[in-house]
Amino acid sequence: MVILSVQEAAKFLGKTPAALRNGYKRWGVPHFRLGGQIKFTQEALQEWVEKGMTVESVDPAAAAKNGRRARRAPVETKATSHSGTRIG
Repeated sequence: MVILSVQEAAKFLGKTPAALRNGYKRWGVPHFRLGGQIKFTQEALQEWVEKGMTVESVDPAAAAKNGRRARRAPVETKATSHSGTRIG
């Protein structure tokens, strides 16, 4: 069993270490923690890739169910003066 760091796993997956750190849970990348650090096994990553589970293939709806917040539409605000009267 070959254990990979975030940097090594990111290189293996063709991503940056920062992208992997920020998205490994959302993408469903197989991982574990060792001494408080995120680790990966090369074998598990290879199986994950062979199943077609890539970062690009992750369904956005599924990502939302896994804790990713949906973006809110911008809220249109009305400008008011300090006295509360509408400006414009």
